[in-house]
Amino acid sequence: MSQNGATLILFKDDSKREVFLVFRSDYPIWGPTGGGMEPGETPQEAALREAFEETGFDIEINRYVGLYRHGNNSSARHSYLFEGRVIAGEFHPEFPGCRGKWFPVSRLPLSMTNRTKEKIFDCIKHPAGEFKKEGQPLSLRLNLHLLLLHPVTVAKFIVKRKLNSPK
Repeated sequence: MSQNGATLILFKDDSKREVFLVFRSDYPIWGPTGGGMEPGETPQEAALREAFEETGFDIEINRYVGLYRHGNNSSARHSYLFEGRVIAGEFHPEFPGCRGKWFPVSRLPLSMTNRTKEKIFDCIKHPAGEFKKEGQPLSLRLNLHLLLLHPVTVAKFIVKRKLNSPK
């Protein structure tokens, strides 16, 4: 069974005009905080833990936004989406080479996946409650800009995914 995960979109304030993103050290892309759930951990606990590990910030979750379901059988993976804000602290990267920055939602960085943009805008579009939707596979067509910006890194990512995919 694939590992479930949680993502926490950090907005600067209730206007949702600025979002905090982390530049990864393993792949040259900007993304929200988040990651896999540990055994016995709730999605909310995972989102808070990952956000703290990746930023050093004290975080407050404002709300559960929704669920992406990846796959259509008993081994489907779930990705839980939360919205939150920073309540204290200074940015401390989890790994050397990581950077953190506030971005206007109207000017998101080019080096980010379409899936990340979808999650940010799902937080904005779904203010009144929870949603559930089928998560789409990471599409090369929708992320062609990343191939053009980082061809070697994208090729390594594709090979790694193929090697780790179920046979």
